[in-house]
Amino acid sequence: MGNLTSQAVMIANLIRQGILEEVETICPECKSQMVRHVTDEPIQGNYAVCPNCGVTADGLKIKHGADIESIDGQYQVQLQKQMWQGVIKNSITLGNPNIIFSKRFDNFIAETDKTKEIGNQAYIFAERMRKEALHVILTGATGTGKTHLAVAMMYKYLMDGEANKHGILVNFSDYVALKKLAMNEINGETQRLLIRADKLVQKSDIVILDDIGAERGGIKEIVPATDFETGLLLQFMNAREGKRLVMTSNLTSEQLDKKYDRRTNSRIMFHIQGIEFNIPDYRETTSGVTQS
Repeated sequence: MGNLTSQAVMIANLIRQGILEEVETICPECKSQMVRHVTDEPIQGNYAVCPNCGVTADGLKIKHGADIESIDGQYQVQLQKQMWQGVIKNSITLGNPNIIFSKRFDNFIAETDKTKEIGNQAYIFAERMRKEALHVILTGATGTGKTHLAVAMMYKYLMDGEANKHGILVNFSDYVALKKLAMNEINGETQRLLIRADKLVQKSDIVILDDIGAERGGIKEIVPATDFETGLLLQFMNAREGKRLVMTSNLTSEQLDKKYDRRTNSRIMFHIQGIEFNIPDYRETTSGVTQS
């Protein structure tokens, strides 16, 4: 497994962050307590793994990198399923998770050549993210498939290669609203949710920051961001410096310049890769993306 000490420390940190949880199953090899990805489903001991020696409850030895495919197929499928459930559970969005997190490259509607080109651009970026910590921004009108492709990119990245990667989606408008709500909350439940999300924004392998610029106002009337909103966005950008980040916005780069101050826009656009969705509402069309 490589450096077992560093691996054990990493898994201990993931337990503290709430990404992994301990189960009652004991490792058959080293007798340590086993762990599994946090999920709302009933605990299934057979899918637990030892944080010390990498042995599963079924006695399989986890290998990393290119050897991940050698793991028992059923275990790998369940591990990936639990990993994606962790993304859904920890993400900050008021949208319907059953819709948002079902988005894949193979169900992206791409009837025109331009839409197929956009889908393929996103697919190539997702491929590059396997080795590069890219920042990518998807801009365009509402309904053109920006969030769809952002989620598809994250899903592809997380499902390729090693099984211990993690991600989170944060809708920026919802995040700002929850931050304001937490200031006046008595029981602190929202604050705990946000503390957990902020830790994951810093530690996750890939993050989606969805719908920046939509906190107040719209495309026709650009309302400048408040100091509070700008401060949250800068904190977010600083947390993802040198790490994988996919952003979406209904605003063009020129409109973002009007929305945020020069310093904030400089942080957003620093070493950014972009895809402009200058296409009509993709939900009115009926085809799929070519993955090549």
